[in-house]
Amino acid sequence: MEHNIGRSRLGRPSQAHSSARREATAGNPPAKRGRRRQGQPPSQGTHDNEAGGSGATRSHSRRQQVDDVDVDAAEDGNVNVGQYFADDADWPDEDEEPPEQEMQQPPHQPPHQPPHAPNLQPEDGYPGGPFNFSLLTEYHKHMAIPIWNAEPDDEKILKKTMRAITNGKRVINLPKMDRNVDWFWRAIEATGLEPLTRTNYSIIDHGVLTAFAERWHSETSTFHIPIGEVGITLDDVQCLLHIPIEGKLLNHRKITRAEGVELVNTYLGVPESKFDKAVNENRPMHEITVLRQQCIRAFLLFLVCTTIFSNKSQFYVDVVYLSYFQDLSEVNQWNWGVAALTYLQHYLDDSCKAGGGQVAGYLSFYQGWIMMHFPKMTVWRRDPNYREEMPRNATFSTGQGHRDPVLYRQFLDNMQVSDFEFCPYDGHRHVRPLIDVCWFSGIPRDPAAAAPAGMSLLQIDRVFMEEVEMRMIDEEMRGPTVVRAWDHVPGYISWFYKVSHPIMRPIAAPEPPLRPANLEVLIEEQESQSVPDTLDICRNVRTELRRALEANEALPGTTIYETVNRVLGFVEPAFLYRSRRRLPGRGRFDPHDAARRFNTQ
Repeated sequence: MEHNIGRSRLGRPSQAHSSARREATAGNPPAKRGRRRQGQPPSQGTHDNEAGGSGATRSHSRRQQVDDVDVDAAEDGNVNVGQYFADDADWPDEDEEPPEQEMQQPPHQPPHQPPHAPNLQPEDGYPGGPFNFSLLTEYHKHMAIPIWNAEPDDEKILKKTMRAITNGKRVINLPKMDRNVDWFWRAIEATGLEPLTRTNYSIIDHGVLTAFAERWHSETSTFHIPIGEVGITLDDVQCLLHIPIEGKLLNHRKITRAEGVELVNTYLGVPESKFDKAVNENRPMHEITVLRQQCIRAFLLFLVCTTIFSNKSQFYVDVVYLSYFQDLSEVNQWNWGVAALTYLQHYLDDSCKAGGGQVAGYLSFYQGWIMMHFPKMTVWRRDPNYREEMPRNATFSTGQGHRDPVLYRQFLDNMQVSDFEFCPYDGHRHVRPLIDVCWFSGIPRDPAAAAPAGMSLLQIDRVFMEEVEMRMIDEEMRGPTVVRAWDHVPGYISWFYKVSHPIMRPIAAPEPPLRPANLEVLIEEQESQSVPDTLDICRNVRTELRRALEANEALPGTTIYETVNRVLGFVEPAFLYRSRRRLPGRGRFDPHDAARRFNTQ
C-alpha cells in the first residue's frame, strides 16, 4: 500500500488521521471533578465542560466562587464566571487575603521562562515496551508500569479493582409511567433518547472494566491489546444505544448558581401535587400541557445524567442540560452520541494513569461494547426479551464475573485473533446502517476548548464547516478492502510492538506439567499399540533392494538399476548414523556424505 494514499484532498493536506486528543495531551490535562478542600476550584477544563456538562451548577446548592473578570466581557458571554459552588468546602473567608507565595526560578533560566520539564522516559524504553516514545508520549504516567514491575505475589497492585461508578440500577428501578400513557412516551420517543431506558445493566463486572482501563491510552483514544489497537467508535454508539450520532454538537457555557436556579424554577418547578390538582380540577389544557412538559423534562434530565453523563458523585446532576430540553421538539437535533462517547473517554483518560482508582461515564455502554467485541471474555446470557429492533446493548443480561482483573488480564495477554469480533453489527445493518459520520476521524470537543483563544463562536462555526470534510475518511483513504477482518497494512504489528505496551505482564516460565492420574493406563495403551518402527521399515526396504540386485532383476546400465541404487543410498544413512552415533571421538555425522560414499563403493 502506498504511504501517500489519501493524505491530501483538493491539494490540501488531510486531517483525517490526526487526533484532537493529541492536542489535549500537549497542555495540562483536564481537572478532575468533585469537591476540593484546599484552594479555589478551577474555572474551566472539567470533563463535563468538554463532553457536554457544566462542571459547575448542580441540583444541590453550592457556594458561589467568582473569579476577577472583566465585567463588560462577561456580559457579552465571552468569559465564564461563577463555575463552582460548595457549601461544605473549606474556602478562606472573604476578608482574608491568601498568602502570597514567591515563585522561585532556577538560576540558569530567565525569570520570564518556565523551567523545562525533565525527560522522564528511559532512553532504552520500558520492559515489554514501548521502546519508541513517538506515540505514547505520556507513558511514564501510565498504570501499566507498576503492573508490569509488580512481583507475582503483589496482590495490592495485581488484584486492585477500580471503583466503577454506575447508575444503571437506578434507571431500571425508577418507577416509570405505564407505556399506555401516550402523551408521555410519545414525547420521550420523539427526543431520540428513549432507547436509554433499555440499555442499562443492574450488575457491572468491575474486573473486566478494570482490565480494559489498564490498556487505555489517552494519546490514541484506543485500547492496546496484542492484536493491535481497538477503540469505541460512533458506529458502536449508534448500534449499542440507538441514540443520535448526527446533528448539532452540545455547546454550552458554565452557568452561575442564579442561572441554575432560574432553569430549575422555569422548567422543573412543579411539585407532583400541583400537577394532580390541575388534572383533577379540569384546568385549561394549556396549563396541563405546561405541567406535562415539565414532567417530561425532569425525566429526561434524570435519564441523561444517570446514563451518558453519569459522573463520580452519584448524587448530583448538572442542571445545565435543561437548556437542551427547553424546546422538546428540538431535542433530537442534538448529537447526544458524540457527547456520550467523549464523556466516557475523558474518564478513561484519568483512570489509566498510575494511581487511578475509579472510572465513571456510561459504564453499561462500556461493558456492552466489551461483550459485543469480546463475547468469550465475561459472563453474560442473551436476554429472552430482546428483539432485533432494540438497541444491541439490550441483548445481554450480565452476570457477576470475577472480582479482580487478574484472569481478564491473562485472557487479553494470551488472546488470539479469533477471540475478537471485528464485525458484530452485520446482522443489525437493516436497523442501523453504516452512515458516513461513522468514518469521522478525531474526537469532537467543545469548540471553546478546542479553538484558539480569541475566536468568536461565529468564526468557530465557519472554520468547523470548512474543516469537517477534511476529517472524513473517504473511499480513497480507506484503501483496498480487506479479505479477512484481521488483515492490516504490512509492518503494522511490528511497529505497534515498538511504540506500545500491548502485554501487561511478563511471560512467566512454564511450570512442569502435572502427572496425569491415569498415567499407567496411558503407558499400557501405548505399549499395546503395534506401531512399526521406522528403522525396521528401512531395514526391510534395504533387504529387498539388495535381493533384487543379486537376482539380476535390475541389470546394470538400465534406468531401473540406477533407481534401485539411488534408493539404497537414501536408506543406508539411517543405519550408518545409528552405528556412528555410538562411537566416541568421531566428528559430526553427515548423512549426505555417507550416501555419496555408499554410491562410490
